[in-house]
Amino acid sequence: MTIARWAPALVLAQITSLQVGAAVATRLFDHIGTWATVSLRVLFAALVLAVLPGRRLRRIGRGDLPAIAAYALVVSGMNLAYFSAIGRIPLGVATAIELLGPLAIALLAARGAVDIAWVALAIAGLALLTTPGGTSRTGLAFAVAAAAFRAGYVLLTRSLGRRHHDRTGLVAALLLAVPLWLPVGTATGGSRLLDATVLVLALAVGLFSSAIPYSLDLAALRHVSPHTFGILLGLSPVIGLGVGYLALAQTPGGRQLAGMALITVAAVGVVRRPPPSPAASAEPRRRAGNRPPR
Repeated sequence: MTIARWAPALVLAQITSLQVGAAVATRLFDHIGTWATVSLRVLFAALVLAVLPGRRLRRIGRGDLPAIAAYALVVSGMNLAYFSAIGRIPLGVATAIELLGPLAIALLAARGAVDIAWVALAIAGLALLTTPGGTSRTGLAFAVAAAAFRAGYVLLTRSLGRRHHDRTGLVAALLLAVPLWLPVGTATGGSRLLDATVLVLALAVGLFSSAIPYSLDLAALRHVSPHTFGILLGLSPVIGLGVGYLALAQTPGGRQLAGMALITVAAVGVVRRPPPSPAASAEPRRRAGNRPPR
């Protein structure tokens, strides 16, 4: 019960950590490029999580491998698409577009008119945040791809978290992704990967944009619905704009500030909305069970 109560705070902590890691990643692009940055991010995230307690890799069976492999592919695609986007468009805009994936899940999981209203409000805020103008079309395309991968990530993370009540599935997926990305990083980054500055920045990226947020997602998605999770992620562009302003000197305009306000209201509304009572959710099942056979 205590963890469930703090689940929204875990999501907000995940968002903040992810945005800080993304801001650091933009510093790496000039040194080693996007592909090598993703490679080091996966490597260091896997190493950090592998040495920490909370994983039992020996308990993984053949039946677990399809889900773990799918998770590894989705995480790899999400990382590459998102990092390619933030290398071309502002951090807050890329984060806002990526949010379309979780918001689509939130809309599909909506329980009624009030839930749909919160999603609509978040989408309206998202529309205000996303003001392309002269924004790179390639960057926008990568952000849309990241949104699709993000939707799959939310669903697979929830499934993986329920199947393994620790970080076993997450660690296994990242370890599986490492041999896929290391040749890519070596080919694109070369000897620059051994530079001390690059390694320090890569460790920070792996920690703040992968190891910490992925672990928090696993914990949060055991206790919040995909709908609530999707709306809470609506705060990602807000935090992304703040981090972009402080770390990257990316100043938001009036439309973006208005969008931040709408998304914040939607997030607060869905968090304050009480979950359906067990009795209410069980009533339709009782009715179906009492219905006479045809």
